[in-house]
Amino acid sequence: MNQELPGLNLTPALNSQGALGLIMVICSLLGSLRVCLERHPPLVTFFFCLLSLAVAFVGFAAYIQSHDVQNPDVKKDWNTLLKSLAHLMFCTPNTTQENALTSSPSTITAATRTTISVTVGLTFVLHNGTDPPNGTLLGLTVSGEKLGLKGPDAQESIHLLVIIMNSISHESCLSITAPSSLLPTTRQPPTCVIEEQDMHQEETRICYQSHYQANPALSSMLDQADRALCSQRLLMTSAFLLCLCVMICCAAGLCYPNPRDKWGQI
Repeated sequence: MNQELPGLNLTPALNSQGALGLIMVICSLLGSLRVCLERHPPLVTFFFCLLSLAVAFVGFAAYIQSHDVQNPDVKKDWNTLLKSLAHLMFCTPNTTQENALTSSPSTITAATRTTISVTVGLTFVLHNGTDPPNGTLLGLTVSGEKLGLKGPDAQESIHLLVIIMNSISHESCLSITAPSSLLPTTRQPPTCVIEEQDMHQEETRICYQSHYQANPALSSMLDQADRALCSQRLLMTSAFLLCLCVMICCAAGLCYPNPRDKWGQI
């Protein structure tokens, strides 16, 4: 009587052999990496530098994508200009200075000079901490170089006239007469009008220390498209660095085999 032998299923055995082979390969690579770590510290240091740089680029990409970032191409905006006015002394002008500051720039070439009046958050205090009353007229004439401005017109004088509109909310009307090339072309503060009936004249010449708190609305930020482009390039650079790290690991595993002596064997 012939008995039929049951069919043998070799799939589990093949799977176990494949897993065992993969484990042996991984162990061999880890052993080679350990040898590289022990015998070639500069290569390992270079590897970790690339890895940390790739992780940093990923973090930068995530930050740029989720936060507002100032445009590095814009070197001059209204916040920069107003910050340069901080810590300067604005004084109540005498009769001659007042006429020079409040008069229209008829003696100045209109094509080269521009007068603009904007509402800003400049604050002024005396040395004893006293705020000027509303309507106080303050003036200052300074060169563009002193304000950190650059260009062919940086040596030209800039005439500044300030009227305190509200000392409690720290609102002032700032009138600037300067070459148009020195004025920022970015988003500007709200405009205002200086009227003579709003001026409060001081009997004696008094100088006030100016301060300015940056207004985020006046900063020039990157738009969403530029932020997405920067984030994409950072991620691509990070992926390239990670590929280099993988190539270094593979090269170390193939070029530095496990030692067979009793001292270096894993």
